[in-house]
Amino acid sequence: MGARLNLRYLGWSCFVVESANGNLLFDPLYRKMYGAKWASLNDFRDSKVICVTHGHHDHYIDVPTILKHTDAVVVASNDICGHLNSKYEVRKERLLPIEPFQEVSVSDFKITAFEWDHRKVSISRLFRRGLFKTQFFSSLQSAWHNLFKVPFNAPYFGFYVEGPDNMHLMNYCEGFSDLMKIERVRELAQRFKTDILFAGMQLDFEKQLSEGVAALSPKKVVLFHPHEAMFEKIGLKSSPPETFVEGIRRALPEAEVIVAKPWSSFTI
Repeated sequence: MGARLNLRYLGWSCFVVESANGNLLFDPLYRKMYGAKWASLNDFRDSKVICVTHGHHDHYIDVPTILKHTDAVVVASNDICGHLNSKYEVRKERLLPIEPFQEVSVSDFKITAFEWDHRKVSISRLFRRGLFKTQFFSSLQSAWHNLFKVPFNAPYFGFYVEGPDNMHLMNYCEGFSDLMKIERVRELAQRFKTDILFAGMQLDFEKQLSEGVAALSPKKVVLFHPHEAMFEKIGLKSSPPETFVEGIRRALPEAEVIVAKPWSSFTI
């Protein structure tokens, strides 16, 4: 067995899976947003694969620039790959459009996509809330990106990744929400053996999160808040991380639960 893999969390929804032959990124973001900046372009220079879960600005907007400075390829929906090609002139040979339950192999990784359901988001409502909280510039920037710079309505994809050292990792991103369909999660559990689960925790979705985790039954759960900085600035409150952790431990006592903070690092 080779060296163990290292995982890094760089804030927002950005994870790095480090490999000897190059890194896999999920939703890389390095620009300053709502006063928060946790990464730089240099953090992504060893990237070989970029998996983009959906087209909202905090998951997508820095991908074109990273592609200009690396030889990475993108694994994402047809909508996202098409937007990168038409809007940012990314060559098609660097784009791997994928359908739900389709599998692609890139570098050290075998990647399978699946769909999840995002909570309802209103750009205008978020903009008004930001103005009320005197976050004019950040709110205007976010609205501009979402309206004109990104494929906002692209499908929501999670990724199941098999990698070196028998790694079985699932990124369910923000799918544990009030629109989660537990039957869909149970179908994933039948298809995939999940050792490590990346799971977004936000608002008051602790019940959905614990139900989803119990269905997938991972050995390790890495929790992250995908919008912590933004929510803090515009006054959206989430349940404390301890509440999410307690719910998971009741539903799946044998799982190890980690609450990731920006620049957390984990070895598997």
